[in-house]
Amino acid sequence: MNMPYATKAPNPPVSAEYSPGNKKYLRRLIAAAASCILALSLAGCAAVDWINQNNNAVTYDDTREQAPLPVAVSPATREDMSRALTLGGLLKPMEEVALMGGGAGSRVLEVAVSVGDYVEKGQVILTQDMRDLQIQEQNLRISKGQLQESLDIQKQNLDLSRTQLQESYDKSRALYEVGAAAESQLTALENQIQQLDLQAEGQLTALENQIKQIDLQLETLRINRDKMAVTSTINGVISALPVVEGQMAAASTMVAMVVNIDKLLLDVQVGESYIMGVRKGDEMEILIPSFGERTVKGRVRSIPPNINPQTRAYTVTLEVDNPERLIKGGMYGETKLVVDRVENVLVIPQYAVLKLDDGLVVFVEENGIAVKKPVSLGLTLGNQAQVLEGLNEGDKVIVEGQYAVTEGREVSVVGRGADQ
Repeated sequence: MNMPYATKAPNPPVSAEYSPGNKKYLRRLIAAAASCILALSLAGCAAVDWINQNNNAVTYDDTREQAPLPVAVSPATREDMSRALTLGGLLKPMEEVALMGGGAGSRVLEVAVSVGDYVEKGQVILTQDMRDLQIQEQNLRISKGQLQESLDIQKQNLDLSRTQLQESYDKSRALYEVGAAAESQLTALENQIQQLDLQAEGQLTALENQIKQIDLQLETLRINRDKMAVTSTINGVISALPVVEGQMAAASTMVAMVVNIDKLLLDVQVGESYIMGVRKGDEMEILIPSFGERTVKGRVRSIPPNINPQTRAYTVTLEVDNPERLIKGGMYGETKLVVDRVENVLVIPQYAVLKLDDGLVVFVEENGIAVKKPVSLGLTLGNQAQVLEGLNEGDKVIVEGQYAVTEGREVSVVGRGADQ
């Protein structure tokens, strides 16, 4: 029997109450969603409670004990500190003398030394022709002898004349006293004696003055004659000898230059901000680059009272020892000149000092504990710092590990500087 094809039953009709646009339908939908959210929240809270009860390992305990922090310390000690400037300049001889020729001009007869020779004070450098001076001296001595002879004769004649007048006056005086001579006769004789005395004084004085003039000329010749043998006025080395034998040389001609290089001078320029720290007599080492690493002793010789207006610095002169005379004038010398110094002050390594918000501090190890101490610093040089306040001599300052420590942290002293 043929069966009919099955067919899908039609959907039941939707009531107006559940229509999507119905307000009652929407209120029910929102209420269902809210119920689901509440259920999920409650389930999540229960899960968190279960985890907290069964997995205590996730909670970190900040009160756990920390191991001591390894640090190195260095004790605060008392030392001298000084700051030095590196200064240099050209060395020059302590003494330098130009020797001049003698007289108004004469020929050089002999040169007794050479450039580079060491000479002593008074040693003959060269001699010049003295024949003209000798002739002048001879003529002057003859003239002086003649004048002296004239003076002697004049004195004898004047003495004789005065003696005769005096005898006449004495006789006339005796006669006058007994009334045998007139007073006018005595007066005339007195006038003659006075005139003779005046005449004698003038004549003798003129001759004596002429003799004195000759003596002065002879002294000048003696000086010029001595200059004909030019001698060194200092101990030193011949640095220049610009004349040769046979050359004319006068008093205005330089015939030799002598320099004393037993000691040399070195001028260095020191700024006004440092000059107050320089002391006369301070000693230092002078490096001469021409000698490689070799140094010589030096000292501050002079400090000027005024600043150089061109350089705006003070030209401080150093005296440099040169006992072997190996250093030459004009060589370059360099030194470290101390311009600031403090003595017997508390010193720590500068890198131990930390700059925090509350100022400069250092950490000190005390019985295995790091203690923070504020400090006040003075002079700082390289890795050293002067402590004005905040520390005592012997305090164990943390110099390694200081950036990791905190106040009250337990530390373990290891490494350099530890005084255990």
